[in-house]
Amino acid sequence: MRLLAAVLTFVLLVSPLYAQNAGGLGGGRGGGKGRASQNSEQQKADQQKKKAAEDAYKAGLQRIPDAKGKYDPWRDAR
Repeated sequence: MRLLAAVLTFVLLVSPLYAQNAGGLGGGRGGGKGRASQNSEQQKADQQKKKAAEDAYKAGLQRIPDAKGKYDPWRDAR
């Protein structure tokens, strides 16, 4: 009985780890879909999209106003 409980516990602990590394089942690292299958036009389009997203991110950061001073949420409680 003790052995059965130990084996069951081991299986329950190891099964999530196995599910994370299931490469051949469409998830994980073994999908087989990489950048080698893309042509140069798709790569250029991806690079332009990444650059546009990066530029939008930087522009958004510049629109955030600078802090005027330290904010003290406990100011009124003291």
